[in-house]
Amino acid sequence: MHDFRYYYWINDLILSTIFGILGLYTNNSFILFFVLALLAIHVFRNHPHTINYNNGISITLAANIQLTLFSLSTYLASFIIYFQTGIWNTENLKLHQNTFASVTILINAILLLIVIAVVNKYERQIKHVRYNIVRYQLGKKIFIMLFTLLLAFMVILVISDIENINPLIQMGILLTFTVITISTYWQTIVFIQSFTMRKEASEETERIKELDDYLISFQQQNEDLRKFKHDFQNIILSLGQVVDDQSSDEIKRYYHELMSQQNSFQNVQTHSLLELQTIRSKPIQSLLTQKYFMAKSKGIKLNFELSSDDYEIKKNDLSIIRIIGILLDNAIEYVQGTENKVITCAFLKSSETLEITIANPIQSDVDINKIFQSGYSTKHEHHGYGLANIKNITDSSDTLFTDTQIVKNNLMMTLIILQK
Repeated sequence: MHDFRYYYWINDLILSTIFGILGLYTNNSFILFFVLALLAIHVFRNHPHTINYNNGISITLAANIQLTLFSLSTYLASFIIYFQTGIWNTENLKLHQNTFASVTILINAILLLIVIAVVNKYERQIKHVRYNIVRYQLGKKIFIMLFTLLLAFMVILVISDIENINPLIQMGILLTFTVITISTYWQTIVFIQSFTMRKEASEETERIKELDDYLISFQQQNEDLRKFKHDFQNIILSLGQVVDDQSSDEIKRYYHELMSQQNSFQNVQTHSLLELQTIRSKPIQSLLTQKYFMAKSKGIKLNFELSSDDYEIKKNDLSIIRIIGILLDNAIEYVQGTENKVITCAFLKSSETLEITIANPIQSDVDINKIFQSGYSTKHEHHGYGLANIKNITDSSDTLFTDTQIVKNNLMMTLIILQK
């Protein structure tokens, strides 16, 4: 998760030592106590005191992986001792227990390094799965499934210790359960991916329909406004001769004052919205139009600054829509409680990038190093998942990046899109 602190090492060493000593008296069940203790610490630190299922999944999954690796290590080490000595019984393991323990730990370390290498290789896919778990609120179900697997694993180990089951039989059971566990992990990933694909397809269809409706409505309003301006201009021109023929100076004054305001009336079709027509993406154009009227209904001025006549967005439309929507919603919600109700959305195009910056004034200190963390929020009674979702989207993309700055009490959040 790229969230590293040096004191994590100290914390891990202390906890591992404590529970390692506890394991001398409780055998394998200490792992369950270890997981429960970590979950309790997380619950205690959260406000309100509830389980963060995302963290719970990480802890429980780590325990399951370690149990699986240790079972495989024990199994492989046993076979190495058997083949080396040529004696196939459990008493032989007791005679070579020092070698057996060393070989088990070595194999476990090698398997762990392999797992770390695999995780690093598929980091983006793993982050995408984590993001979808949070996005579609699957955390509770996944956590319960993983915790149930952990309990089942622990029951097998504890019963084996209590009943003194033959180690060969125990290893066979653990190996079978390990295969089932790995298969369950795989099926879970497939389930999350298929569920995500269905939800994304449904959301995309619904979003495109909504955005098309907004665009059609906006175009209809523009057409009505053009017709009104045309009719208004004809009426003014036809009244000109009539007014000039009248002797009333007051009527003439009113007429010529109205004529002097005609030029400003030509711009009644909101200059900012006209500029949006340079964006060659109907969904994004419609989204910005929607947010403009949303801000206007709340007494907020949303300005658009576009420095080019042509903004082509070549790919990632849906991801860009999500990010812009979250940034604008956050800005609109924040400035509602401020005196300076102005938001700026600026587009800057270069040969290889397109930058979309959304800026709004801020009244208090904002820690830009924490705003993308899940749960962080500057608003009361908010969970702060919006910006964390942006981080998940950009982390899973090679062409989308974000930059955050505070300039003269204005929070400027920029989405950088690589076009090539």
